[in-house]
Amino acid sequence: MQTTQLISSVLTGALLLSSLLSFGGKIAQAQRVPRPVSLLNTKCVNGGLGSVNKQDLDVSIGRAVYTSRFYLGPGNRSASITCNIRPEKSTKPGFQTLNLGFGMRDNDTRSPSVDVRVYLDGNPVQTRAVGPTQQASLTLDVNNASNVAIEAVCSSPSQYCDRVYFFNAGLERPIPPAPIAPTPTKK
Repeated sequence: MQTTQLISSVLTGALLLSSLLSFGGKIAQAQRVPRPVSLLNTKCVNGGLGSVNKQDLDVSIGRAVYTSRFYLGPGNRSASITCNIRPEKSTKPGFQTLNLGFGMRDNDTRSPSVDVRVYLDGNPVQTRAVGPTQQASLTLDVNNASNVAIEAVCSSPSQYCDRVYFFNAGLERPIPPAPIAPTPTKK
């Protein structure tokens, strides 16, 4: 009877240990997924004649609240920000994806639309027009890029264009491959 209880306890312990190790492995895998890095955490400079401001600000776009990380105010011309996303002496792997989310506030109803242009290493790759109450998002492959420029250009040469607010500007690194489990050796 005691032998049966002992065997039962050992089996229960082994099953419990096995499930904990399996669960722990899944936690370790989940922790390996790198978090996005803000574009603003790279080396960035302002350009254009309009304004660029790095500021956390809650704004209403399309009757939804977003927390803007920065804005580009083109005025009646343009504003831009250029960021170096791959420093020459960095030992970290480069970025794979840039996710952008942006729009114009609901209370800027008289503003003309703004063309948001994205450049990778000086080459144009995407353009999106946004007007008041509109938001847009872009996902760009930046795997081979060293510099990203975002430019907001007013669509009217004679009217003042309001600001474009960026609520997402996240850079993602490639997901590292899962480690290969050692194969058990047979004796």
